[in-house]
Amino acid sequence: MSALAQGFLTRPARTEDIPAVAALEAEVFTDPWPQHLYLQEVGQPLRFQRVAYTEAGYLAAYLFACWQLDELHVLKVATHPLYEGRGLASALLDEAREEAARSGARGLILEVRPSNRRALRLYRFLGYDQLGRRPHYYADGEDALVMCLPLATPTSA
Repeated sequence: MSALAQGFLTRPARTEDIPAVAALEAEVFTDPWPQHLYLQEVGQPLRFQRVAYTEAGYLAAYLFACWQLDELHVLKVATHPLYEGRGLASALLDEAREEAARSGARGLILEVRPSNRRALRLYRFLGYDQLGRRPHYYADGEDALVMCLPLATPTSA
């Protein structure tokens, strides 16, 4: 389990976080979600969202996920470039894994660009396996790799 780096705090996302989330999204992704999509996500059932802030109150990272049957689907995870390499994405993904395990999920699932080598290294390091590929998934035509982190499920007697 990844411990959160000293000087950072995590909590569930709130409506007032969304302008900062959308701004970071636009900074780090070539095909960012618009702000209204994040606003629609906050507070909805079957969702899991976390934000990480510096102690000074700056958004450092976020994770948005939703339940799909018995899997937690990680929709978005990002770290501000100033705070990369401090384990924030790992810590947020660990919080999502813990939530999924508490809820009896089979695992976590996500999509990632094959060109996003840094994210791929992180997901593989955390134990995610590639399940498949979604052709032309992204707006620019790049495929998505579908990755899954299987969770141990209690065996039936």
